[in-house]
Amino acid sequence: AILAQGKGRLVTPSAIRAMGVASGASLHPPAVAMMAAAAPGLRHVQPPAVLPQPAAAPAAAAEQAASGICAAGATAGAFATSLVAAAVAQRSRRPVAHRARRRKSVVAVMARPSASAYEIRPFEGCAFGGEVQGYDLREAIGDAQAVAQLRKDMAQHRLLVFRGQTDLSGDDHIALSEQLGSLDHGLHRPHPRSLDPRLLRISNDEAEGFVQVGTSGWHVDGVMLRAPFATQTMHFLSSIPGGDTLFLGLGDLLEAVPEDIRQRLRRLWFVSGVGKDLMAGDGQLSLLPLVHKHPVSGKEAMCFHLGRQYCLGWIEELPPATGFDGFLRGLLGQPVGAAGEAAQATLQQLLCSAGGESDAGSFDFLPPGPTQELITGLIAGLDAETRSRIIRRQEWATGDFALIDNAALAHLPSEGTQTAKEGVGLRLFHRTTMVDPGAALRSASRGAESVLLAGRPELLAEACRSGARIDPPAMRAVLRALVEARRMDDSEGNTSPLGASGGGGRRAAGAAATSQRRSPAVAAGDPTAQEAPAATPLPAPSSALVRRLRAKAEAKAAAAAAAAAVEAAGSSV
Repeated sequence: AILAQGKGRLVTPSAIRAMGVASGASLHPPAVAMMAAAAPGLRHVQPPAVLPQPAAAPAAAAEQAASGICAAGATAGAFATSLVAAAVAQRSRRPVAHRARRRKSVVAVMARPSASAYEIRPFEGCAFGGEVQGYDLREAIGDAQAVAQLRKDMAQHRLLVFRGQTDLSGDDHIALSEQLGSLDHGLHRPHPRSLDPRLLRISNDEAEGFVQVGTSGWHVDGVMLRAPFATQTMHFLSSIPGGDTLFLGLGDLLEAVPEDIRQRLRRLWFVSGVGKDLMAGDGQLSLLPLVHKHPVSGKEAMCFHLGRQYCLGWIEELPPATGFDGFLRGLLGQPVGAAGEAAQATLQQLLCSAGGESDAGSFDFLPPGPTQELITGLIAGLDAETRSRIIRRQEWATGDFALIDNAALAHLPSEGTQTAKEGVGLRLFHRTTMVDPGAALRSASRGAESVLLAGRPELLAEACRSGARIDPPAMRAVLRALVEARRMDDSEGNTSPLGASGGGGRRAAGAAATSQRRSPAVAAGDPTAQEAPAATPLPAPSSALVRRLRAKAEAKAAAAAAAAAVEAAGSSV
């Protein structure tokens, strides 16, 4: 009768009391005797099939369990019979009933509780996250119900830290990760000491793992794909003092910025790529809405990487112009160069036929720097109360296992993560990143889907091919417009990792695949700062693109003044 309930667990009464589920335990002495004799010390018993619970009377159920026959069907009965046979083979001189009477503690057979398998303690004062004590994640491997609970809790809390996972092996880590998404995205290269190429090994010692990973700025991982990684895990094999990671709630940040800035952010698209020669189509190029609807929660979130080598530029949607605005735009042309003009038709096809609710009027191409500085300034300019609520500084201990909603949180390693091993010891953790095959981001403004362009299908991993477009001419059109925007920005004296040539752009894009090339760690927005930094002003409009937009506004004002003057003159006549 108990086997028919599905997956069960053998526990002692003290363990039942400790788990707080004594009221849910089912005590059937004959079944207990049979199973205890068959497999003494066994922690976990799985029947070959999950059968409905029989509606037998307690006395009848006990009799059926003792004989190894389950009223719900022969499958569970055969399983029970096999246990009895094992008991006879192992302890033929000790009758099952006598064995049961000699045991001092009664063993309970109970169904595994899905909701109470672990308890989450939310992080105090933070808008997201929580920790779990006393749960062995190995129990979730192969358990669809437990994995579904992990997914549900991750979607709700965004960051879960399971303490004390010191017995979790690399194989266990991979097995659990495979249940949370696909590891087949082709963006990681293995360290020589990696146990599995899908385990990214990160350390403060080059001999043990990659160093300086992710330190170039706040970011979400996987921005070179059609949708960033859905889930990320971190398992700390060894931790050090000060080797913390900062996490930022992206939807919370969006809510904290002024409305006019928020509306502008909703019109921006982040462009990234990786490959040997993007201009020749040897690689992949991603166009992601900066503000999007989270694939699970439906809440607004953001997608960006503030490291220069991961951002090729930005595309801004300009709403359709009507009336006098339309007249001025027709008179002055688009605020882009020749390459930008040529790319307009390409973007209309890519971003306006991707399931959006309405079309954008036209598009502007922006260099990486000003918008990245804008977002960095918004984070650094948060007041102390908001910062402590939406930024979490996570201190790690050996054995910690983090489950992270990568689409909802940005992260940044603290400066202490790069402290030399000789001074503080070894910092080492394994990371896995999982994609949701076929997933796409939808912009919050129009619902248009993100775009992944590639030169050849074989350049993409199997899990990333769904929804991708094989279109080298479109890649070149977008890249040329972005290179042109950087040239115009450089002409004003601003530095840019792409330089003033297309070749520089290709080199910068290729550098995105090299995890060793990183800038110094950025500490902006650290919630542990003693004093909140002053609000950073918005970047000055120094680029030629922005100057031209300003000229448009001035021309509009001048035309309005002229019209008013003509009207006044007519009235006087």
